[in-house]
Amino acid sequence: MSALTLHAIDDNLAFALRRHADELGTSLNQAAKAILAETLGLTTEKSRPRPGFMKFAGSISRKDAKSMMAFVNEAEFSKVSAEDWK
Repeated sequence: MSALTLHAIDDNLAFALRRHADELGTSLNQAAKAILAETLGLTTEKSRPRPGFMKFAGSISRKDAKSMMAFVNEAEFSKVSAEDWK
């Protein structure tokens, strides 16, 4: 494995990297490596770190997502019933 040292990092870039690392819950080093790998096309969807709570969230299949959206689109969420507010 190689090592890389970056010199004279702009304050704005350092702040953005630190914020990104915090969002991912990783170190600055891991965040920088993830950005480099993704930018250079060396990652897959599954290997990308997900920010915050997303690492705890599940996912659904495209088929289930279409089914859920069809249900949501058919539902009448815009109607308000006076009974709901009693």
